[in-house]
Amino acid sequence: MGRLPFRHGFALLFLICFLPVKPARAEALSIEAAVAAAIANNERPQAASERANAAEARVQKARAFFFPTLGADATYTRRAFETVRNDGGTSVVLQKRDALTARTSASQTILDMRAFPIFSQSKSDRDASVLEAAEVRRTVAFEVASAFLRTVGLGQVRQAAERRLELSRQNLADATARFEAQIASSNDVTRAELEMATAEREVTRGKNLEYEATLNLGFLTGTTVDSLARPDAFLLDEVPEKQASLGELENAALSRRLDLAARQKRIEALHFFAKEPMQRYYPAFTLTGEYKYNNEAGFAGRNTTWALGVNAVWTFFDGLARHADERERLSQARAAQLERDQKVRSLEVEIKAALTAIEDARAAIRQSTVAQAAAKKNAAETTELYRNGLSTAFAVADSAQSLFEAEVTLVSERLNLALAVLSLRSALGFDPFGKDPK
Repeated sequence: MGRLPFRHGFALLFLICFLPVKPARAEALSIEAAVAAAIANNERPQAASERANAAEARVQKARAFFFPTLGADATYTRRAFETVRNDGGTSVVLQKRDALTARTSASQTILDMRAFPIFSQSKSDRDASVLEAAEVRRTVAFEVASAFLRTVGLGQVRQAAERRLELSRQNLADATARFEAQIASSNDVTRAELEMATAEREVTRGKNLEYEATLNLGFLTGTTVDSLARPDAFLLDEVPEKQASLGELENAALSRRLDLAARQKRIEALHFFAKEPMQRYYPAFTLTGEYKYNNEAGFAGRNTTWALGVNAVWTFFDGLARHADERERLSQARAAQLERDQKVRSLEVEIKAALTAIEDARAAIRQSTVAQAAAKKNAAETTELYRNGLSTAFAVADSAQSLFEAEVTLVSERLNLALAVLSLRSALGFDPFGKDPK
């Protein structure tokens, strides 16, 4: 086979580089992927993680109190002249023209009782920040799951509106054909046109609502949402009919809820903080040391010197300020405890409300399913009767509207069931998928 001519090769290269290439279809976003994207991209979990890092740094700072402080400094001095004195026939330089002084120092707290409660407080605050960061991730996951389900639901409403529009077009074509055949009045055409206009309005409204929900979901996940996968894990057949007893659910929630655990750690930190004022009654002891060198020996004849010392500080009366501090901090701890107790009491209400909502949604879905099937059958029969001249255009339009409303109601009730399941899982301390949060 001969070599390809240059001009032909150039033309082939041009076609390869500049001909439009059909892009690959984006994979539909699943609810699991949406939650993972939000955890990775949303600023709130990231900010919570940074607050946990800051709390860890405060623990490190409090721990530094138990370690010595070391330092060094040096000074060089250039003078206009040297100062020399005669001591018993020996010349002694008191001040050199080029003077150098270097000093190292160390300081170690031997005992300060205030350090212990402050260190314990910082560790409890650190643990609380870690739990709060995990709770923020869990909260964002539920927000994304709810937004995902609402977006899917609005998409199903839009599809129902499109089916209504397609049915109205067929009915308008039938009414127009019957009018042209002079077997129906123009009122049938007018009614069919009105129904089609109403259907078009519902399609437009459905598209706009779905678009707004998609934008909100994209904002939460930090991604561009093109299409959504069907969330099978939240369908009716995935919801268990039986639940554990209320007492068992409450006990499980108490042991699993991250926000309650974080509150308990905050209370623990406040109690440690309240212990600090009374520790001021004890004196604080500090060991200090210094080593110094200079090149001006002077009359002493020494270039180096060192010193050790112990400092004691004891504030035995401060106007009872420490007692006021203790009282204030204990009140803050008791207030935090009361707020946590109220949160614990609200668990029963949250769980009962979610269980009731699940039960109501199940019943509503059963009724809506029957109503949707009846409306679908009625619409088909009414359309067929109209084509045979045994019904009116008004009846056809009413049946199409009833079918649309039944489909929207069914979608709404299925969404209510999924949101109720999310509420129950949130109250029990699970993640949106019924698993222990990470």
